[in-house]
Amino acid sequence: MAKRGLSVGLVGPDGPFVNNYGVWVDEFKELGLGHTLEREFGDALCYFHEEKEVRVGRAYGRVSRRLLRQHLLDLAKQHGVRYLPAAVEDIQLSADGKTSIVTCSGGQTLKSRLVTLASGQAAGRFLQYEQDAPTVAAQTAYGIEAEVKGYNEAYHPELMLFMDFRRHHSGLWDGAARSLRQGTHPNAGEGLWGTDDEVPSFLYAMPLGGNRVFLEETCLVAKPALQFAVLKRRLERRLAAMGVQVEQIHEEEWSYIPVGGPLPTTNQPITAFGAAANLVHPATGFSVSRSLRQAPEMAAAVAAALQKHDSVSDVAAAVWDQLWSLERRQQAAFHVFGMELLTQLDLAATNDFFNTFFALPPFYWRGFLGASLSFTQVLAFALLTFVYAPINIKAKLVMHLLADPAGTYLIKRFFAKIEAEDSSNSSAATSSSSDSSSNRSNNGAEPTAAALVTVP
Repeated sequence: MAKRGLSVGLVGPDGPFVNNYGVWVDEFKELGLGHTLEREFGDALCYFHEEKEVRVGRAYGRVSRRLLRQHLLDLAKQHGVRYLPAAVEDIQLSADGKTSIVTCSGGQTLKSRLVTLASGQAAGRFLQYEQDAPTVAAQTAYGIEAEVKGYNEAYHPELMLFMDFRRHHSGLWDGAARSLRQGTHPNAGEGLWGTDDEVPSFLYAMPLGGNRVFLEETCLVAKPALQFAVLKRRLERRLAAMGVQVEQIHEEEWSYIPVGGPLPTTNQPITAFGAAANLVHPATGFSVSRSLRQAPEMAAAVAAALQKHDSVSDVAAAVWDQLWSLERRQQAAFHVFGMELLTQLDLAATNDFFNTFFALPPFYWRGFLGASLSFTQVLAFALLTFVYAPINIKAKLVMHLLADPAGTYLIKRFFAKIEAEDSSNSSAATSSSSDSSSNRSNNGAEPTAAALVTVP
């Protein structure tokens, strides 16, 4: 926004980036951010059954938290963004509706033509969301960056381990998983005995050179969230079964990412971006590349809206319509449909689903992961998935569409364009949604940050 000549102030607590970020290299380089990658892997590996390695065929990278943060700070400084180290405590409209009044911790009061919240779920207490969407789920992960012994013998030392869903965290002696063959797991062949009610999780790992590795046990999505204690225990047992010994832990990571749930409504005077605007992919938890890709589009929408409208509400509505257009809402409904399906699959069905997913033409699964498919392409993706899927996944897809609330939500969004056109033609009034911020609020447990925008 500052690059477009707008006066921008950033309000929020200062601090380093703490989470580890993994991205598809091609996406990050297209954004001009290749220089912020501290390590690149020529390919990413997946395991959904013993002795069945799936190579994704796409380079993956680890983002340098320091370099990315410094890059963003340099851009802000270059374009005159001002910074106030505080938390946002209240946001109100002025009496004439032309400015927002922001109250910060410490008592400071600021005025702005537009407020954009960018502090993840902490922003939920200020925002309004849809009421008819499925509730929020969670992706959780427990990880360590450590010096280890035996990793290079257990896994490929140069490639990214993207997903290892093999059930190595249960029923195996230390080191036994290395020699395990398909159908020989002590727990019923593939280790699936007793997993009907078990929430699946997988190993995600980045070899960093020498004996240093980032290792993370991840639950892709669950309702309710899979507990960190369970993930930590599974990681420890999985590593022991593969004969990987942890010698020194440099960092521990506990990751909790709300995914899915309701989208923001367009009829509110505050805007948001990133996770606060629900730009997190519901079925993958990815958000960094997508948010950075959409940032220039939103900045253009803000600049145009401020030139065209006087009232804060009109400006915000125009920005929301760009950020969450009807087509993007339809895409999100499909992503939520997929996410809700994943929350209901056991380990066997999860493996079948991902074997199907990565068997699709790369254009479709890459577009799905990157949230870049048009709605027409999403429909083609859905048709291909159904064609490629084994019979058990076909049955689950049909039942999920017809009997699950996520199916109803998807169908409503599919026909939303027709309804919107009919409504426009008949000049019917639309009703505003009431506040459902409790779905995404953390009750103020984290400070809220915001960008304040004015026209110089």
